[in-house]
Amino acid sequence: MELGKNIAALRRQKGMTQEQLGQALGVSGQAVSKWEKGGAPDTELLPSIADRLGVTIDTLFGRADEPTENMSETLMRWLGAIPAEKRMIELFRLLCVTFQRPYYVNESTLGDLMDSVFVHLPIKSCYSTDIINHTEETLWMRSSAVLDNGIQLGVPAEDCPMFLLMPEPEGGYEANLIDNDRYRKLFSALALPGALELVRTLYGRKTGYCSAKAIAKAAGISPEDAERALSALCDCNVLKKSQVELETSPVEVYTLSDLEAFVPFLLFSRWMCDRGKAYICSWDDRKRPLLKKREEENHEGNGI
Repeated sequence: MELGKNIAALRRQKGMTQEQLGQALGVSGQAVSKWEKGGAPDTELLPSIADRLGVTIDTLFGRADEPTENMSETLMRWLGAIPAEKRMIELFRLLCVTFQRPYYVNESTLGDLMDSVFVHLPIKSCYSTDIINHTEETLWMRSSAVLDNGIQLGVPAEDCPMFLLMPEPEGGYEANLIDNDRYRKLFSALALPGALELVRTLYGRKTGYCSAKAIAKAAGISPEDAERALSALCDCNVLKKSQVELETSPVEVYTLSDLEAFVPFLLFSRWMCDRGKAYICSWDDRKRPLLKKREEENHEGNGI
C-alpha cells in the first residue's frame, strides 16, 4: 500500500525510528512497522501522523508536491500538536537528528542506517569516561561540524540537550567580535575570588535584588571578596546595581543583567575545559580559518 511506503519514507527523512514515531503517536513500534509493510493505521490517527511527520494528509497519500509546502507553516503546525511543556525538547530532537544525519549517512546506505544504532538520537546520557587518556574523568558525548558556511555544536543527549547552529554571516564571525580588552575585562572579573560563586548563587534564586551582604552569605564568601567581585561584574554588565531607600540610609542592591546568556556561556565553556574529547560525530570540512575576514580573502584572491 502506498500509504505505508510513504509513512516509512517520511519517517526516515525526519530521522525517526519506528519506535520513536510510535511513541509520539501513543502506539507501539510494531504497529508502525505493520503500517509500513502494507497495513493501514486507524483513520483518526492520520492527522496526528501527518503532524508528527511535518506534512499534510495529502502528502501521506502521495497527492501533494512536498517541495511546494510552506515549511514554516508545517513546522508551526507540527509544534502546535505537541503539548507546550514538551515543545522545546521535541524541537531539539528534530534539530539534533536533522543536522546529525548528513555527516555519516549517504544515499547508498540511507535505508539501512535509518533504524540502526547510529541514528537513535538523542542518546539517553551525555556522559562518557575518558578511556583514551586512561583517566576516570567524565566527558560529554558531543557532536560538531565546522563547515565553510558555518558551525554546528551539540550535545545530543536527553540529560544535557544542547544545540548551537551558527551560519556564518556575510562579513564573517570576526566582524561581530568585540575588542580583546573588553574580553579581558570580563574574564578578569570572572576570575576574581568569589565571582563565579556570586553569579551562580544569583542564578539559583528567583529574580530580584539582593544586598552585597546577603549575596556574600548565600554564596559562602567573605564580604571583602563579594564587594570586589560585585564591582567588577557590574563594570562588565554581568550584574547591575541599584539603590533601595531605607529609613536610615540607602542600600546598594544587585541583580542579574539578563537571564538568557550566562548559563549557556558556562555550559559551552565546559566544552573547552574538558581535557579529553568524546564525539558521537565530528566533521571538519572548512577550507579557511574561522576568524579570517572576508575582506582579507578578497585581497588574496585578487593577488593583493
